Amino acid sequence: MYLNQDGAIPAGETDIAPKFGYTLNEEQSFCEVNDEKIENAAFTYECGLLGFYNLNRKGTKCSLYFDLIPDNENPTLSISTSGTDNSIIVKANTTDNIGIYYYYFQLDNEEEIRTEENSYTFEGLEKDSVHTITVRVEDAAGNVASTSKEVTVGLKSGGFILASENAPTGQTNDWTNQTTYYYTGNPNNWVQFAGFWWRIIRINKDGSIRMIYQGVADSANPDNGNIKGTETQIGTGAFNSSGNNKTYVGLVYDGSTQHGYGTNSTIMNSLNTWYNNNLTSYETNYIDTGTGFCSDRNMANGYDWNSNVVYYAPHDRMNGGASLQCNSEDVLSQDNGKLPNPIGLLTSDEYVFAGSGNSYLYTEQTYWTISPAGFNNSRAEVFIVNVYHNHNAMSVNSPWGIRPVINLRSDVQITGSGTVSDPFKVVGAS
Repeated sequence: MYLNQDGAIPAGETDIAPKFGYTLNEEQSFCEVNDEKIENAAFTYECGLLGFYNLNRKGTKCSLYFDLIPDNENPTLSISTSGTDNSIIVKANTTDNIGIYYYYFQLDNEEEIRTEENSYTFEGLEKDSVHTITVRVEDAAGNVASTSKEVTVGLKSGGFILASENAPTGQTNDWTNQTTYYYTGNPNNWVQFAGFWWRIIRINKDGSIRMIYQGVADSANPDNGNIKGTETQIGTGAFNSSGNNKTYVGLVYDGSTQHGYGTNSTIMNSLNTWYNNNLTSYETNYIDTGTGFCSDRNMANGYDWNSNVVYYAPHDRMNGGASLQCNSEDVLSQDNGKLPNPIGLLTSDEYVFAGSGNSYLYTEQTYWTISPAGFNNSRAEVFIVNVYHNHNAMSVNSPWGIRPVINLRSDVQITGSGTVSDPFKVVGAS
């Protein structure tokens, strides 16, 4: 076999048929027996596979010539990394009009490693050491693209995601007055954990990962996370069984005081049942039990708790001014004894920060948030995310969708790049 022009493979004789980027020159190619050409010899060539026809004599020899397809378009390239305490896994994410022929991976100034695979693992590295990873790709015509990034060995959880290609772009302070980084729009913030799809809401300063339920992961269809509709919910139900008490806007409440707890709302019972059936075995090693959820029951400006008609603080922020600040009494977690399990719901503020109905949080369904809206004599209301691309208040005894929210621990290890086809995954947890 012969290549007529230089490309990824130098011109001249070759013992491997090119995978792509070439055409078979049928006029120049020939087969012969005893130096006599076979006139009716025929060939096919597709994706590196060769076919031969009308050859039935012992001792037949063929000479095949390939022409490089003209191509002046450079590939595009980005890289994502994952790893363990002593390794870095590098993945090259590329596009090209014909296809990538070779991938070259380099650690710091060491020799390049050439492969036909789009990923490579550098092993035997020291935890917390920082390395420069360089990737170069070459298409069949010899067009190249390259890029580099610094990678810290053993980055955990949120730190790994913040250093990835698909990191969150927004930031604000949460109720601990520490920076939290949140996703906006329609990003690559996909996670597979515990057999379910999730979308990351935000990364907290301590590296814990806050994420919302997206559906059941289907191992037979690994891209099925890109779904909307009722599959993004664990079911539907009322937030609470009755709306005739202003305290019923709490995920937990006590029936008499503004910031009380001790009694589970109807939706809290639904969340607990689902958690106990699906996530309890993951809690010790993977789920953060202390980050908590904000059930902001402060009063809106101009309202008094003792009145028959009240609006809660999230109502003031409904049309702007979103905030992740929270009264310490309204931070609900398992660690502080206010929640039976470390599971909650999205806040209306998180919905606004994400971009409201023009974001990944829009599922073509109406579902509950955790955020109280108000109370008017006998109607307690909590904010919902609705099918009309916005959020509004709804009576707590209405049946709407339930989408659990959990926090992953800051010390878990994460792999992947966050796309549907290569989601973030927690090492050791299916």
